[in-house]
Amino acid sequence: MHIYLFQAFASNNSGSYTIVGTFDDEATAEEVARLLAEVSAAHSAWLESNSTTDEGPSPLDELVKREGLRADKPGRGQDWPWYDDAPEVVAAGLQVLFHSSHTVTIPATIGELFYARGGRVQVELDHAHEDLAVEFTFWIPNRGSSNPNDKERLDAFEARLTAELPTWARRNEWDKRPQIEPVWYRGQWRDLHLAVVFRDLVEGVQGVRSIARDMGVELRFNVSECPSGVPDPFALLRAIPPPEE
Repeated sequence: MHIYLFQAFASNNSGSYTIVGTFDDEATAEEVARLLAEVSAAHSAWLESNSTTDEGPSPLDELVKREGLRADKPGRGQDWPWYDDAPEVVAAGLQVLFHSSHTVTIPATIGELFYARGGRVQVELDHAHEDLAVEFTFWIPNRGSSNPNDKERLDAFEARLTAELPTWARRNEWDKRPQIEPVWYRGQWRDLHLAVVFRDLVEGVQGVRSIARDMGVELRFNVSECPSGVPDPFALLRAIPPPEE
């Protein structure tokens, strides 16, 4: 009698895709986010109903034509997520975040649209496999006036957001990796900073944006991929001493 034992390892070639654009005003950022959210959902639905053909016009084809972009049949094959929901979009302040959690890549059409609408691409993370860290900067509008109440307002904002962060930053039950705790610190100009890894990137940014809007706090953010194998990517930030009063 012969017994054969086989051991195999599965491979997932999908990573996340993230692009952040910046604009001159919030109205433009909101409009670009609204447009991309509609096109993203429509294009994913179109791909699902046309899974055996790439004949157009697709929603992305129509976007390219309408906006005067240069792509030819974007969002086919590996250029769009097949095994995940449509990419998600959120505007926060002057910035637009476009994100897919599982895809090989996304067509350059998204970044080209940012430039066509007068914006710029701030960061693009194509096919990332590690956690994504978000660094926020918060401040009170018209901070040049040196309002003595600004610090109290930021302190109140920090307290409220700290209470809500576990909702967005706690890992899923099936994710056994160590928890990466958020870290607060003050910058050179006494702006308030937060570094955090969200369970769901778009959900987390949306949550922070909502609280900031409610409390009259301005924000900007940056997204980066955490270094592989580093238990605490925010260790250096935790070592920053508190500012002198």
